[in-house]
Amino acid sequence: MKNLFNSLPKLSLFAVGAGMVFITACSKNNDIVSPAAEASLVAGKSLVSPLAVIADGTTEDISGPGVTSGTISLDGSVYTVENFKQAYSTDPGQPADGNFYWRFSVNEAGSPANYEIKFTGIATGDITSTDSLKYIDKLFSSVVAADWATANVPDANTIGMNSVIGTGVPSAVSALANGKGWYDYYWSAGHLVLPVSGRVLLYKNGSVIVAFDIQSIYEDAVTGGAFPYYHFRYKTL
Repeated sequence: MKNLFNSLPKLSLFAVGAGMVFITACSKNNDIVSPAAEASLVAGKSLVSPLAVIADGTTEDISGPGVTSGTISLDGSVYTVENFKQAYSTDPGQPADGNFYWRFSVNEAGSPANYEIKFTGIATGDITSTDSLKYIDKLFSSVVAADWATANVPDANTIGMNSVIGTGVPSAVSALANGKGWYDYYWSAGHLVLPVSGRVLLYKNGSVIVAFDIQSIYEDAVTGGAFPYYHFRYKTL
């Protein structure tokens, strides 16, 4: 059967009941980490600094537990994250689990015990949270706090695959596309993952609302390259 994404050239996808199993010999994104690095991610709550302060107009390396790649910059009120990746391990016979964690409140990576949004699921493409998520189709620069009231509610507080485009798509893959996601999956065009144009995601905790959009999941934002390396921007409304 075809690969799920083109940057997993030797990855085969099999549907098993309602779920999926991946079997791989090698992969661009199966970064195996040392036990010490993995432990630092799991125990990351104690490693997170009180606040990652980014001066306007500057770029800093991303801080937080298990970070292996990435920078964060500030331009006015907008933070931009590039090439964000955290260390993670793989299970036998599986590709990398790929759970990444982010904390808007301190502008740095989180951990399994302490995060605000979580990147998870197939190819780390699902975004979820223990707080509330919504999405809206509007220019990022135009989104305001009042938009929360009319924004769209995702299924199961998870925003992932919006649509799958192509022929011969397995039903198990088609079932993941619900029209409420942040990316379109181009099955017949190189197995590419591209953000839905103009779709902005909203995160809410109490009275705090953060608008963010995903710009790429590929290293250096080169479409079709190694993944997942998250590129996104966000602002507090």
